[in-house]
Amino acid sequence: MFLKEHKVYHFFGILILIFSAFYAKADTLTGQAQFSATPRLCLIDAGDSICEIDIKLNWSVDTEQLVCIISNYPSLSRWCSDSINEHSLQISVKTNKDIHFVLINKNNNNELADVLLKVTTASETKVRRRYRNPWSLF
Repeated sequence: MFLKEHKVYHFFGILILIFSAFYAKADTLTGQAQFSATPRLCLIDAGDSICEIDIKLNWSVDTEQLVCIISNYPSLSRWCSDSINEHSLQISVKTNKDIHFVLINKNNNNELADVLLKVTTASETKVRRRYRNPWSLF
C-alpha cells in the first residue's frame, strides 16, 4: 500500500516539475518582445503569380534598445533602427513565397521575436462533371 502511494506522489511531482519548466520558458519568451505584421496574409488569384502588398511591421520591447529586422526577402535582407523611439516599419513587397521576418537586438544579434507573411493562392471553384447521360435511369 505504501509503495503505490509513494509512486503516485513521485508521478505528480514529476508532472509538476515538467509543466512548471515549460510555463517558465514560455513566459520569458513572450515577455521580451511583441512583433506583428499587418496584414499577415496575402491572397493571390490562381492566375496571378506575384503578391503585391504594403505591409506594416510593428514591435515593442520591454527594455529600450535598438533593433534590426532580418528576412528572407531579397529587398529587405537587413534593416536596423536608428532610434529607440522607432517602433514600426512600412514596406512594399512583391513576392510569390512566404516571407519570414525576425526581430533581433542590434547590439548582440539575439532573436527577440518573429512573424510570417503567408502567401496563399485562392482556389478556383471546382465544376462537377456529369458522368452520366441525362436520359439514364441509373
